Amino acid sequence: MNRLNQLRRLCLTLCAAILLAACATSPYSKDIKARSDALLAQQIEAARAGMAQDTAPRLLFAGVAMNDQTTAFHNDVLLAESVARKVDPKAIVFKLVNPVPRQDADSPYATRENIANVLQQLSELARPQDKVMLLLSSHGAEGFLSVQAGKEPLGVASVADLRRWLEPLGDRPTLLIISACHSGSFIDPLRKPNRIILAAAAKDRSSFGCQPKSDNTFFIKELLRQPTLLALSTREMMRQATLGVTELEVKMKLSPPSAPQYFYGVGVEDWSHQALGRWLEAK
Repeated sequence: MNRLNQLRRLCLTLCAAILLAACATSPYSKDIKARSDALLAQQIEAARAGMAQDTAPRLLFAGVAMNDQTTAFHNDVLLAESVARKVDPKAIVFKLVNPVPRQDADSPYATRENIANVLQQLSELARPQDKVMLLLSSHGAEGFLSVQAGKEPLGVASVADLRRWLEPLGDRPTLLIISACHSGSFIDPLRKPNRIILAAAAKDRSSFGCQPKSDNTFFIKELLRQPTLLALSTREMMRQATLGVTELEVKMKLSPPSAPQYFYGVGVEDWSHQALGRWLEAK
């Protein structure tokens, strides 16, 4: 009987430890939130210091990996960040990442509150001569992007949310890249003359490459890993990426095709034709 009681106590202890470990990965647990808040404060401080250095045109980048179910979303942010730094070695960078389980959280968490905060920071920092690049990578449904961390659903970022969060950017030239299923559903509600919007899939289609251990989503891989990327315009990037995604889908017999979508605002027509390597020369 004593042996049985010992086994029961051991089981209860193990269960409690598992539950505590799960709770500890929540971005809203006390210690984890404090660390995340400190990391975000560091990014904000670095951004403000960087913008105070001179008045030359700058690229302001924000990458957001909203879901912890695959490494692809985090890797999409890292790839996009590397492109931003090639375009502008002094780029202002914000990264929000919900890491996969057992992965160290080296960036602030991509909670709804932090996403809204970062976009507000961009709106306060960006000047008329600057360019803004924003990457959102997650699982998606029509009009929604999943927000999940610590294996815990944390709600969604809806079209209405993004419209509200992006509004303070006003007429600053903005490239918005969305890698998610049904991401084409964001284009019509978010289109503005000063925006370029590139989406991984049509509004009624799934995108691919978001398995748990994927390196990147198909769309971001084909969009941002092109060997002559800095010599390409966003229009040329998108054409090549669409061809690359189609080839991958045919090769892997994935159907229906994702059908990546795009929008180029009339106010950034010149910018959409300018090579990435000369972005900061554009008006």
